[in-house]
Amino acid sequence: MKLALVAPPWNSLYRPSIQIATLAALEGTGDGDPITPVYAYLDWFEYAVDALECDPAEFVTVYDTIGEELYGLGVGDWIFGGVLDAHGPGEEADVRDRYAAFLTEHGVAEELVGRVLALRAVAPGFAAGLAGRLVATGAECFGFTTSFSQLMPALAVARAVKDQAPERLVLLGGANCDRPMGQAVMRAYPFVDAVVQGEGEAAVAAVRAARGAGDLAAAPGLVLRHEGGLRVSLPTVQPAESAPVPRYAEYFERLRALPHRELIAPHVALPFQMSRGCWWGEKLQCTFCGENGSGMVYRSKPGEQLTKTLRRLTEEHGVFDTYAVDTILARNDNGLAELAAAEVDITTFFEVKANLGPREVGEMRAAGVTMVQPGIESLSSGALKLLRKGATAFHNLRFLVLCQELGIDAQWNLLSAMPDETAEMLQEQLRLIPFITHLAPPSTVSKVRVDRYSPYFEKPEEFGIALDGPEPKYRFVHAGRTAAERAELAYSFDHVELAGRDDSAMAAEMLALRRRLGARVGLWKKLHDQSRFSFRFGPNMTVLHDGRPHVGTGRHVLRGGDDQLFRCLVHGGRLHQAVGQVAAMTGRPEDEVHARVREWARRGWVHLEGRRGLVLAVRDGMRDELGRAAELREAAAESERAAAESGMAGAGSGRVGAGR
Repeated sequence: MKLALVAPPWNSLYRPSIQIATLAALEGTGDGDPITPVYAYLDWFEYAVDALECDPAEFVTVYDTIGEELYGLGVGDWIFGGVLDAHGPGEEADVRDRYAAFLTEHGVAEELVGRVLALRAVAPGFAAGLAGRLVATGAECFGFTTSFSQLMPALAVARAVKDQAPERLVLLGGANCDRPMGQAVMRAYPFVDAVVQGEGEAAVAAVRAARGAGDLAAAPGLVLRHEGGLRVSLPTVQPAESAPVPRYAEYFERLRALPHRELIAPHVALPFQMSRGCWWGEKLQCTFCGENGSGMVYRSKPGEQLTKTLRRLTEEHGVFDTYAVDTILARNDNGLAELAAAEVDITTFFEVKANLGPREVGEMRAAGVTMVQPGIESLSSGALKLLRKGATAFHNLRFLVLCQELGIDAQWNLLSAMPDETAEMLQEQLRLIPFITHLAPPSTVSKVRVDRYSPYFEKPEEFGIALDGPEPKYRFVHAGRTAAERAELAYSFDHVELAGRDDSAMAAEMLALRRRLGARVGLWKKLHDQSRFSFRFGPNMTVLHDGRPHVGTGRHVLRGGDDQLFRCLVHGGRLHQAVGQVAAMTGRPEDEVHARVREWARRGWVHLEGRRGLVLAVRDGMRDELGRAAELREAAAESERAAAESGMAGAGSGRVGAGR
């Protein structure tokens, strides 16, 4: 069957859809009919600019805001929901008024609310026009990828396709169709012929080889209509190596024909994938994370494939910015060392675990990793334990120090309001923040959300919570559905705590502390650009410059034992080793050296956690970031060699490596 793969709004304008591009690349393998990728989100950008007669540069911002920042309010989905609801004029006016009030209540600016309403008004015309063009391709089956805010846009266009060509097949896949959610889509929207659960390669291969719908009965991962019900074929877990390099030619072809492409083209980054699943989640899934759904099993391509993949993509498209869609960076054979040795000017992004040490972070920067999303989530070790992050505040702070030192943009989020959170967990972060304004602040501060497939969702009673129905946005997104149907379609849910917060005074205290935390992070963001806390090593001395607003103490020169003590705690060190070394070198009593460490902790020069200490200042070695990255890698390697030779692995440097 001839297949068209459609990427609906609100995929990022700056990234070709890796979902449809990976599946389109299967056309070069095996037998079967051709695959046509359709970048409908670029079509939507062009259509909306013309329909609204708005400034294209302004609409780029509107599009990005809806696709990223307003996902939690269901905006992108609601805009296309009107195609499916088919309200009369009076009822539609009421729907618009109620949703506008909902957005306003959640702080959305009046001008942006107006844009949202205007986009809903023109969405039916876009869906009908796109459906006509899809049908004209001659494809016999139309597959829509859906994640985040793409479900209702996909359904809107699929409905329009079926209206124009009822004999053609429409199927949906992606995160919004995983496991029970996909079956719920089929029950709620009867024009959908099939959904793909899990990874799509096997299902697409089956569609290409099929002569008709009857040949799809045994296709892996497909849910089909059968005798008034649904027939479910279990998905297969694909080896990572089976996924081909994405085929992005059609994205760039469409981009070249796009009016106002100059607003998008300079910012394009090429997505790639080296692994699927999550090795940490296999071991101990984070309590709030439902990201991998049925695909938690971790599989990774050989590290040597990283350089080959990025070389091929950049050579084909002349784009040097790349973006890994992996849930987590591989622990061992991740290919970064080979990429660093390749000496190509590629920049890239990875999601990483935050317990990486100096060698690993140095290797990332040497390989061209200029942006990361570390799973920091909190700066309280107690809260991190509740979240099952497998890291502590020490690890998170060390990672932020290293990123600041190496010029890596760390994009992270701060979570609060998790079950069993205590006032002390919030207070320790409030005390810490004034001392770390020179480090990258979190992008957002938000309450923990209960997502489908997360431990919070699967076993809420273990965490002392009860689910309290889907989040309010689903009342608007799936307005024509029953409460039971919305619960099956929803991904995010409200919850209540069963015990421990009954006391109104305690609840009020926690709410006040969370608001203070949000306000303090807001101040952190304002102060960050002017905050400086750095040091430089000299001959037998360390010069410290403390220019942190409100807490900075100016310039300090450390000599002798203080110089040695400071050096022992740079990038983290064992306190007993550092103190013992300084006491032996200077003849000072260990109690006196410990007192010095405690004094530095009060000043916010070092962070203490159990038996470890970490200098919070950033080294200003007057070298570029790549020079510092190379130095960190070489120093760590030399330390490891020395430790191995002495039979005392890890003891020589006094530093804590990744994963310890």
